[in-house]
Amino acid sequence: MCARLDTTGLLADVTYAILFGDVEVGHERAHLYRRAEGGYWMASDLDLTWPLPHELYVEINAEANWHVGSLDVRLSGSVRRDATYRIEGSGAWRATIQTDEATVERLVPFGPETHVEFNSVWLSTLALNRLQLAPGQTRDVAVVRIEMPSLEPVPAQRRYECIGPDHVTTPAGKRDALHYVVSGVHHLWADSRGIVVATQYTAMDLRYDVRLLKYHWLGQDAD
Repeated sequence: MCARLDTTGLLADVTYAILFGDVEVGHERAHLYRRAEGGYWMASDLDLTWPLPHELYVEINAEANWHVGSLDVRLSGSVRRDATYRIEGSGAWRATIQTDEATVERLVPFGPETHVEFNSVWLSTLALNRLQLAPGQTRDVAVVRIEMPSLEPVPAQRRYECIGPDHVTTPAGKRDALHYVVSGVHHLWADSRGIVVATQYTAMDLRYDVRLLKYHWLGQDAD
């Protein structure tokens, strides 16, 4: 499970700093690949020291329309779990979660318009590229949220709103981006390709940020 990908079809190589308040608590190193048969592979490594030291490896298979086909997760640290998520039939999302003690199976509703929500920024890129919101537009969507550290899938509802063009400052420099807000508390800034360059999540006076450190676009329309 979670086999490492080679660099065939590599489109983007991105690194983020993760901050809790003003304290840097980890990094995400993310890669986007174009599959030879169509669609995309996305992979990322997250290492974090908050709330507990842990590492995540995330691998996503997406269709050409950015719809999630499968998700694989490996969690290591004080809690260790492997999980696979697959679409089953026409309306279900099956989770198989492997712990040291047992294998847990979960099945939740999953329609053609359902999104998946998890810690990696790639899930936000998938959502924004699928929704294609113009400034001023909003959309209510069904999501399956992958909880931490259980990796259990939980159905939820989210509202995505595109605020409009903005400028955001990151450690990698100033970026032109579209500003989005998810359910009033999660702010996202993404470039014209849908690649997230910054996020800010605020709840109960706590702030959790992701900021771009390095960004190499290797596609044919490279800057």
